[in-house]
Amino acid sequence: MELRGKQAFSLIEMLLVVGLIVLIFSFIGPKLVKMFSRSDKAEIQFKMSSIQSALNDYRMDFGTYPSTREGLQALVENPRPNDEKYQRVYSKGAYLKENDIVDKAGNEIIYNCPPEINKGKFHAYELVYLGKTQSEDDPDRLDVGA
Repeated sequence: MELRGKQAFSLIEMLLVVGLIVLIFSFIGPKLVKMFSRSDKAEIQFKMSSIQSALNDYRMDFGTYPSTREGLQALVENPRPNDEKYQRVYSKGAYLKENDIVDKAGNEIIYNCPPEINKGKFHAYELVYLGKTQSEDDPDRLDVGA
């Protein structure tokens, strides 16, 4: 049986193509990872600003921020179901949804009122997002206070 023409790629041609693909992805890969991490940080910053708005709305309705014990859950569901004023406000709906107070991985945003980490810095409350690692020493930690 005689082959009339070249019907397959040689090993060198295959290695050359694979090498070029690896080279291209080595330049593009880190930029893609950086882009995705930026979008996660932007999402958390957006959630933190929506939580701040909800906290301000809560304060306008009740005259005070939720306590640390009530936490951000007070923005999701009525913390005092027997109180008529709270029933009236929450009958219109909650300030936030359950998934607005956690990130994609389910890590909660820490809320303290009065502030614990930012004591003495004239904040009424603090919101702290520790990130995926949930570590106090994380350089990407976001602190917000009002």
